[in-house]
Amino acid sequence: MEQLFKPDFFFSAKEEELLLLLKDAFAPELERLKRAYSIRDLSSTGPSTRSPSQFLFGADYDEVNRTLVSVLALRWIHNDQYDIFVGTQPESVRLSRETFDWIRAHVAKNITGSADLAVLLTAILINDLGKDDTLASDYRQRTGSDISSDNHDAILFKAVQEHMVPSIDRLEPQQRADLLRCLEVGAKFNYGQLIQAENAPACLESLRPFSNCKHVVELHFVEQILDIAGAAGHMDWTCAKKLVEPLMQGCIISHDIVGRVIDGHLGLRDGYDRVLVYRADLLHQKGFQSLDVKNDNDRALLRLLCMGSVAEPDLAALYQATFHSLDASIKRTLLKTLNADGSVHEPAVQPTYMPALLYQAVNSIDESRVWDVKKRALHSALRYLARVMTIEEEPDGRTIIIERNVLDIVKNIVQGPEFQKAPTILETADVPKETVTLTAEDITAEDNSRD
Repeated sequence: MEQLFKPDFFFSAKEEELLLLLKDAFAPELERLKRAYSIRDLSSTGPSTRSPSQFLFGADYDEVNRTLVSVLALRWIHNDQYDIFVGTQPESVRLSRETFDWIRAHVAKNITGSADLAVLLTAILINDLGKDDTLASDYRQRTGSDISSDNHDAILFKAVQEHMVPSIDRLEPQQRADLLRCLEVGAKFNYGQLIQAENAPACLESLRPFSNCKHVVELHFVEQILDIAGAAGHMDWTCAKKLVEPLMQGCIISHDIVGRVIDGHLGLRDGYDRVLVYRADLLHQKGFQSLDVKNDNDRALLRLLCMGSVAEPDLAALYQATFHSLDASIKRTLLKTLNADGSVHEPAVQPTYMPALLYQAVNSIDESRVWDVKKRALHSALRYLARVMTIEEEPDGRTIIIERNVLDIVKNIVQGPEFQKAPTILETADVPKETVTLTAEDITAEDNSRD
């Protein structure tokens, strides 16, 4: 493992040699990743070349491929392999050379030696272990606590605290401490969820205790960029398919927001709304009408456009038409809940994996079929979202953020054959169990930690 963490070796070794060393060094972690869940674009077909997991294990394992493509993406960045990095990205949204250079400079600034590389590589290799259901069940057997309803980042952080991830305990003490802080940041805050407006403004509150360890936050940001770079690695392992220009610009904006929030120079809603303003500007530059983040109707629509990763005017028009066609009571619910910041007086819901649900709902419909068919599918998805976002109980004076994870709904309903035939099946689907992820006590503890 020591050789892996030497920059001169890591960045110059032959790809096959590097993959074999990763297989040996992270054997238990890769075995867990073989069991981890993933979400596929059902219309995609993979390259004809052998995937990393086919090379190592003779078969395709989605999360193994995603993880290893993230590792390879780090090499493409360092070695200035722009053409490989952008590969088969669609030309209309392809990452620009200028933005690629921004990534290269940021990685070089924050990965300055073997210690940083050890933390980063380990973070990449273990990032998705929480997607293996047996990790939560093993944790319950070990501790008696059921964490299966937590998000996969929180599951991983708790498992690491119980020394259930072998590779971490082989790190040097300072490296291990830095990695634990990285995982703690990830368990409390997710850059991707901010970029997609999936979380709520109050989620930014959880970043403030990390003002005294900014280097760790930067390492986590680099890991998050690489995670996105490998996000489609189970469908195309030849490039960083998902890290396209609009998404990376969202990452850069989010990075600036996080830094300014941590420093206390930016308010939570003001920071959060910069993500929405970016989406509005992106679409307006392409001909879509101007949207005002200060208007509740426009702001709610912008959150939906972010969650749907909408970057083209025609798709934005579909979302807008569908949103305005909802029953008055459903629209009122979405207007209220999508504009909730999260407080003890008005808790907010984080609909985890809702971006995947919206994307799958629209894109599971054959492109050759008419607008109205896609609109009906999105209509059912938004009606379901309204139910997910609704909190029936009165505020308890402590809860600020509630998380509801719709992953099982994506896998079992939206990706199922019945949804294409009758999208309304989604409207009666169960609302997932809720998990409280931010409370008044958490903020008080954070404030005390800064005193």
